[in-house]
Amino acid sequence: MMKSILSLTIVTALCAIHTAVATTVAIKELGQGGVLHRTSSSSSPTTSAGGVMSFWKSTHDADENGVTREYRPVQYPGMSVVTDLFSRPKGGIILGLTGPEVDLDSMPTVALLLQQEEAVTGHFYLAGNQGRKLMRHMNAPHLSSGEFIPLVKVKGKEVIVKEGNRLESLSVHIQNKKEAAAVDESIRLMIESVQEEAKKSGSTIVLHVVVDEEEEDVARGRRRLVAVDDGTHRQLAENQGNNQNNNNQNNKQGQQQNQQGSYQIPGYYDDNNNFVTPFRTIFQIQYYNVVQWTALGLFTILFAANYMTMNMPLMPDTLLFGESAKMVAE
Repeated sequence: MMKSILSLTIVTALCAIHTAVATTVAIKELGQGGVLHRTSSSSSPTTSAGGVMSFWKSTHDADENGVTREYRPVQYPGMSVVTDLFSRPKGGIILGLTGPEVDLDSMPTVALLLQQEEAVTGHFYLAGNQGRKLMRHMNAPHLSSGEFIPLVKVKGKEVIVKEGNRLESLSVHIQNKKEAAAVDESIRLMIESVQEEAKKSGSTIVLHVVVDEEEEDVARGRRRLVAVDDGTHRQLAENQGNNQNNNNQNNKQGQQQNQQGSYQIPGYYDDNNNFVTPFRTIFQIQYYNVVQWTALGLFTILFAANYMTMNMPLMPDTLLFGESAKMVAE
């Protein structure tokens, strides 16, 4: 009996290891574009769940309820895609795909977003099954394919109409290949519709697709930065060594993220799921320096002008001297 239980435990553990070895986040601009940029090739696309959350919150100003954040959260350093300093999107939508039958052979649209670098703005790669965790952080409704297909059309229309740079989110659980094909078709139609409407209005909508992928996808030769070695998940940065997944928000914020010199900013998430850090953003540093040196410059000019006025010589032939002499004579 004990041997049977032990064998079942081992089999279950091995199955867990050989499924969902990686989570991929594909980012695509729909419409005018220009609000996101790829960084240099030295930046690793491997990141953590906290890094993806920081990217979403620095890109979009409000959640799906329209609640605008009081400040713009800082994005983790060393990420392969960053937001533009001046251009902002009109909105965004996150689509999370989970389930045992996320079959990319049955989902050509999703496969194109995940496999073709030129088809998207960029990718983020996470070790392990992080898709559900990310979608829970965004309070995304977890739907069946039957519920997802009509709702994704509605979300596509809402993200065009609503103002405030909102970030909508949906998550779907796929049970079989037929559902996978239907979900893929609905995503394709939504992308085409949003792309057309965004171009007409001259705006940009950012699409984020989160997919938990299985080992078979890696074995087919797709470029992956996450692999399984002797039953242990490890992250592989391309030609740059191993990265350590550091995603515990309670007690691991501030540790080194990997061995390449990049790091996670120390801080924590408040009750509204906003990332709070005691460190200043580049905007705050620039603003402080501009105000400080402008104030010092104005004070210096005022002091010099008063000093020169106080020590201004009065010559006998000046108007001021003549008037004062007349007053004394009278």
